[in-house]
Amino acid sequence: MATVSHHVLLGCDGFCVETADGPIGWVEEAWLGPDEDPAALALHLVDGRRGLLLADDVEAVASERESVRARDGARLLQLGTPHLVRDGAASWEATGELVAAASGLPDQAVLELRPWRLRPARASEWRPIAVLLPALALLIALEIALAFTIAYLVTGRAY
Repeated sequence: MATVSHHVLLGCDGFCVETADGPIGWVEEAWLGPDEDPAALALHLVDGRRGLLLADDVEAVASERESVRARDGARLLQLGTPHLVRDGAASWEATGELVAAASGLPDQAVLELRPWRLRPARASEWRPIAVLLPALALLIALEIALAFTIAYLVTGRAY
């Protein structure tokens, strides 16, 4: 099966990761291989665990939708806890164990667990009010000004 260009994976931070069963998490960062090309994606799964998705297991990247599609049968490796190796340097390693993606959660429960990047932002209820009230005030002011202008043109006096 064809995989996506590994260079595309560099710009996937924060993207939603999906499988055929639905969203499983989001990309935290791309991991580089020895040749400085992306070799894997570090994921934060919807159940709070961390996983590593190898670049060869990525089926597609949709930048406009900010989503990464993992191929069927993709392996997720469990990530261990990050460790401070020395002053200013940290290490984060895969444990080698496979992680089963959380499944069977109702859609609404998954929506509640997702961070802001995994669901569309809720539209503010106040934005239409903040736009419509000044627009209404402007229309009223224009109507009053028009009434005084017509009175002035007809009678020579504004009132």
